[in-house]
Amino acid sequence: MSGESEFAQALRRRIAKISEEAPGSIGDMLHFELLECDPEKGDCLMSCRTAAWMRNFAGTLHGGLGATILDQAMGTVSSCLKAGEGMTPAVQLSVNYHRPLIPGMEVLVKVHVVSVTRSLISLSAEASAGEYPDKLCLSGTGLYFCKPAGDPAKKF
Repeated sequence: MSGESEFAQALRRRIAKISEEAPGSIGDMLHFELLECDPEKGDCLMSCRTAAWMRNFAGTLHGGLGATILDQAMGTVSSCLKAGEGMTPAVQLSVNYHRPLIPGMEVLVKVHVVSVTRSLISLSAEASAGEYPDKLCLSGTGLYFCKPAGDPAKKF
């Protein structure tokens, strides 16, 4: 980690914090891991794990969990972009389904920072099966609101 950027280190700490502070939550159960980070370009590559319980009736990854994977990845990145300034809940999420994902497989998620303003963060993401990284399975965009910490007068 010594040669890593401060942003990459913050992402690793944030991923670890999810497991520490919310064990058993969906964020914890996805077991995200940061693989690559290029803060200059605004790109991050993460992996997560899926499990059999995440399947739908057809045996593929449930669509809502596909959306959750993208939201969890983009939300983790957004929280590090405004570190120490509060929380960054999603206010808009759009997901496109290209190919099915099979539960039990590793999923690769590429997150790209589109823009950051005082109160909004716009991101895009793409997901593929770890075994077939060049085959797009999910794509999406997310808009995250920067809610200042410690200001009870400010509401969503």
